[in-house]
Order: sequence, then structure tokens, then C-alpha cells
Amino acid sequence: MALWKRANTYFVDITAPDGSRIRQTTGTTDRTKAKEYHDKLKAQLWDLSRLKQKPKRTWDEAALRWLKEKEHKKSLRDDVQRIRWFTGHLRGKTLDQIDRSLVDGLITKHIHATDRTKDLYVAIIRGIFRIAMREWEWVDQIPAFKTYEKNRKVRVRWITHEQARTLLLELPEHQRDVVVFALSTGLRQGNVLGMTWDRIFLERRSAIVDHGDTKNADALGVALNDIAVAVLERQQGKHKTAVFTYRGEPLRSANTRAWRKALVRAGITNFRWHDLRHTWASWLRQAGVATWVLQELGGWKSESMVRRYAHMSTEHLQPYADQLGFEPDLDRERVRRAEGGYDTKSPTKLTENELRLVA
Repeated sequence: MALWKRANTYFVDITAPDGSRIRQTTGTTDRTKAKEYHDKLKAQLWDLSRLKQKPKRTWDEAALRWLKEKEHKKSLRDDVQRIRWFTGHLRGKTLDQIDRSLVDGLITKHIHATDRTKDLYVAIIRGIFRIAMREWEWVDQIPAFKTYEKNRKVRVRWITHEQARTLLLELPEHQRDVVVFALSTGLRQGNVLGMTWDRIFLERRSAIVDHGDTKNADALGVALNDIAVAVLERQQGKHKTAVFTYRGEPLRSANTRAWRKALVRAGITNFRWHDLRHTWASWLRQAGVATWVLQELGGWKSESMVRRYAHMSTEHLQPYADQLGFEPDLDRERVRRAEGGYDTKSPTKLTENELRLVA
């Protein structure tokens, strides 16, 4: 047994079955307790090696590793806030002690907010467990954490061409071009305002959003149409690096009081700046642009994100709808009924089968 003492505290020195050496404090000045710690640690190392058991990891370890590996996330600040809240309740607990009932109890008791907000808290702990199982191999399974919001509807708010023209007339000149560019490219507000001239290639009618600047962290090539090119040509010479400016300085925000007042004067309600992207996508779908093309233009990672606009265009479904082959020749039916003794002056009554077909 390798026990040694330093500054009145006992330490262990153990060679694990895999050959690694472990030297650490027992946290006690009592030799008997230090020996118990030594024997328990040695037994655990044997179990891990021979029985292929996973070491028990704590919530604190998982939370810290998650934050280190997710430093690139744009929503890291939100993660930190929710993880800090969970840590206040889960500190010191091992991952195998955290289950559905424990998390549900904490959220139900302490979070007095919408079901959507509750689901955001569940999402972070579910994400940590998912990566702990699939990548870190710290746990064998993920608890079936509760989902609070049922049948959440995807919000797709868009405006017509006429409404867009009305809105543009109500906007200050420096914001007008920003909105026109957003409607022409479908870029998010941060990508529009952060656009710099070194990312613009007018001769190729294209622009680039760099890695890390998009929502999914992938680089995005932006195809510029005639309207977007005209906007950029009007901005040339106003600033050395920034494309969109106000009074000689880069434009920092577009969701301003002037924007909100312009919406009121234009009679447009329930409309956010990000809905310009929804409007761009809706217009393209209505023009018959294929889903896969829209996905690539908008930089969406999965097709499911683009399916929200699928109902905007049905031209590709028309040939299939025409295959039904049903022809309601009511004139011929009236003649047949008249020959059979029916009173053709009275309203024609449909049979049960006919009712089922047109219901």
C-alpha cells in the first residue's frame, strides 16, 4: 500500500491496471480513513479496467467541458446563464443521479415562465447529456427529459410586394437601402450590417459571409441580383470598410425607433426585422424556386428548415392533382334521372357516395 504524508495530510500513490500512475490527496489526516480511501480507489480502478465500467462523472465536469467545447457558439451567453442556474441545483451530483423526474421537479418549481422558456432550459441539459453519451462516452443513455410546449407552430410572417414598397417609402434613406438589400439577399440583420467591402465581388455579382458569421457557423456564398448590385453601387465611396453607414460611421442597428415608426405608418403589424428573411424566402417559393435551391441560397443546414415555405408554391404538384380524373357531368345525370321518372325541376339530390366525394 502506497500511503505517504505531507503537511499532516495523507496522499495515495497507486499504479492502475492500465499502467497509469495516480498520485492524489486523500483529503484527511487520519491514517485509517486514508487507508479506506486508498482501498476504495484501488477497487474502483480495478472495476473500471476489468469490468469496463465508466467512471462516474459529475454535473460540474460535464458543464465545464460543454462550455469549453462550445466557445464558438453565438448563443454561448444564454448557455452560460442556464448552466449556471442548473449548477445551483445540481452541483456535486453525478450524471447517473440526474433523471427526468429531478429535472422536471426543478423546472416546475422554480421556473415560472412560458413552456417555450422551460423547453430552452431542457434543451441545454439534453444537449449536454447527448454529447456526454455520443462523444465523451461518459454515460450509456440519455434520460427522456420532458418537453413542455406541445404542437409548437413555426412562425412565418411575410409581407407582399406592395406592402414592402409602402414600407420603403416610410423609411429614412440610410435604412431604405439596408432593407432593400435584405429583401434581395435574405441575409440576417447581423450579416447585412456587418458586410464589408472585402467580402463583396461586384464583378462576379457575389458576396461572402465568412465561417462563424452565420447561424450554423458555415461560410455562405451570396448571389447578388440586379437590385442588390444597385444598392451596393450606391454605397460605394461612403466608407473604407463598412458597406452600410450612417453619418460616416458603420451602421450598428437596423431595428430602431425609425424602423418601428415606419411600420406603423405603413400599416404593417406583427412584423420583425428578421421577417424580411421570411419575406425573401416566401417570394422565391411563390416564384417557383425549388426547395433545394432555396436551402442553398439561404444557407440552411437541413431541408426541414426550408419546408416551412413549401406551401407557398404548388406548381410542381399540379400535374399530380390533374391525375384524379373525376368529371362531374351533372347535365348527363339530370337526363338519366329524368328518364327514370325523377322530377328534374326539383334540386338534384346527391347520393351518399357523391356526398363523400365532395365533402
